[in-house]
Amino acid sequence: MLSDREILDLARRAGKGERGARERLAGALRPLVCRWALVMTGDPDDAEDVAQLVLMKALDSIASFDGRSRVTSWVYRITRNASLDHQRARRQERRLAEKAEWLAEAQAAELEDPLDEIEMKRTLRLIRALVTELPLMQREVFDLVDLQGLRPGEAARLLEMNPNTLGVHLFRARRRMRKEMLAKPRGTEAKGNDG
Repeated sequence: MLSDREILDLARRAGKGERGARERLAGALRPLVCRWALVMTGDPDDAEDVAQLVLMKALDSIASFDGRSRVTSWVYRITRNASLDHQRARRQERRLAEKAEWLAEAQAAELEDPLDEIEMKRTLRLIRALVTELPLMQREVFDLVDLQGLRPGEAARLLEMNPNTLGVHLFRARRRMRKEMLAKPRGTEAKGNDG
């Protein structure tokens, strides 16, 4: 493990765009970030997702690091916020799944043809499964705009995100959902589970 002084030196060099310094800084911070993320999320897979996001954010904004605190303290705050965001997204996924179930039940009552009911359940299961496969930011944007009905500008303000960036994430999420839905052969997403 590098000392705080060595990490600060790497951070300054990385902030000036020195490629080797960025890679060494990421390598030095990764074990810490992974450990912190694991403690905060309680799940190794979630911790890995958070760690990747944190390292990208930290390296992208390293030039703005002002040196008033230790680099590790700064990265810890980023990790903490990313972990909290990740946990909120997980809770949102669970609420989304519950909402999809409720919609399926409510709409099933309106459907007169039993085949329509089966198709609706299959479609909702497929959407629910595909949404969870989207990268975190795409999943969050897709949920806010397409599933919860917020206008893109509202979602951008809520996420404290540039509206153009939100638009890119939304476009990618929709494109991936459409591609995956078209790629799934009819009936394969719910084999033996139509009821």
